Amino acid sequence: MSVPPALLERVPTADAAAAARWKRLVEHPDAPKFNYAAGDRLTEDDLRGLDALRRDLRSERGPRRRSAPGGDVLARVTALAPRVPSFRARLFKGLDPARHWDEVPASSRADLAEAPALFVPDDEPLDRLVVYRTAGTTGHPVSVPHHPLAVASYLPLLEFALERHGLREDFRALPAACCLVGHQTHTYTYATVLSGWSHAGFVKANLRESQWTSPDARRRYFADLAPRLLTGDPASVSELVRLGLPVRPAAVVTTSTALAPAVRERVSKALGCPVIDWYSLVETGPIAYACPRGQGFHQLPHDLHVETVDALGRPTPAGVRGEVTVTGGRNPLAPLLRYRTGDWARLETGACPCGDPMPRLMELEGREPVLFRAADGTPVTAVDLSRLLREFPLLMHRFAQKRDLSCALDYRAASAVDRGALETALRTQLGEVPLTLREDRALGEDGTKVPAYLSELELS
Repeated sequence: MSVPPALLERVPTADAAAAARWKRLVEHPDAPKFNYAAGDRLTEDDLRGLDALRRDLRSERGPRRRSAPGGDVLARVTALAPRVPSFRARLFKGLDPARHWDEVPASSRADLAEAPALFVPDDEPLDRLVVYRTAGTTGHPVSVPHHPLAVASYLPLLEFALERHGLREDFRALPAACCLVGHQTHTYTYATVLSGWSHAGFVKANLRESQWTSPDARRRYFADLAPRLLTGDPASVSELVRLGLPVRPAAVVTTSTALAPAVRERVSKALGCPVIDWYSLVETGPIAYACPRGQGFHQLPHDLHVETVDALGRPTPAGVRGEVTVTGGRNPLAPLLRYRTGDWARLETGACPCGDPMPRLMELEGREPVLFRAADGTPVTAVDLSRLLREFPLLMHRFAQKRDLSCALDYRAASAVDRGALETALRTQLGEVPLTLREDRALGEDGTKVPAYLSELELS
């Protein structure tokens, strides 16, 4: 079988076997209504880079300091200082990060939202640039410059997290290694193959009934798909269980929002597999995975410096909660220097019963799932609202719904906002609920965390 140009353009390493897997997923008689085409765009050199990461993840793990980063991260910061505009602005003349790390000004999501180009090294080639827009479910939507190898690094990191939970799975060349499930009014859906797993099949599917020819087609597709790994936010994974879809994965990895213990137990019992929480942001890539002994979230990449800081950007003392802040990252098109995530935790560097020597984030918060309802009671997700709000020049926002279904949107904008169009867009999801729009030019400017979404309604 020849490789279709539509696949080869997005997966340059694809061969005839890869094409056969892809066609099976895309042309299946019960396939969902795919609305996008995607691929990892990896080269043979990139695949060697993934193998190097697999080795380093095991050989480079060890205890870390609470304050200044180790030598490798500091060396990278020093090398990037003259090349990255956002680094130059913070590492001003005479400031030695090795001696005065807590004096290096932090960066934030607002900085990235306002000027993403300032995070890109001056001399970094842009021929492989991929731009990702965050969903905005745990913060404010931003466009993030990305590199294909940085995105593909999720695979070795996933493998490592699964191994720590006792699962040594071989995903290579499987017909359907992984399925990412969502449950939104609208989201990108597609099927592709993953070069980093020897062109194993991958599907991103929307569970909404409207995205399938029939409920029976949805059931048949998942039964035939038999994905070995499921990923998705806890609400979407819970919906998959509620629908009773016939899947028996080796594991479920939840993303985007916090995983409640009751949800973990229900999903694990229903699917007969472990459910592993995973802490990751589009801007940073994966940061940590849930400890198999329940002792917080272990730092995942070895070449990332994770700290917690107070409102002034100073590292918090042992035992004191602070804002999770990261330096480094695996993305050459957006290296980070003391990037404040907006999430809060207590950093623990002592030994863990599970044996992983890397630091742990304890009592991690800031990613709580929220539920909204339209005037007729229809559930509305934060993803649905984010999709609408990203079409407007909002730098920061806080959307809140009360028990009586009334809603208020406070926002800070980069330019003038058409309030009529904004209200019309929101009502496509919410209907005729009481709705208030308020511009707040000082929103978040004092450095405090502004939750993007709040709801008095309970998840059910």
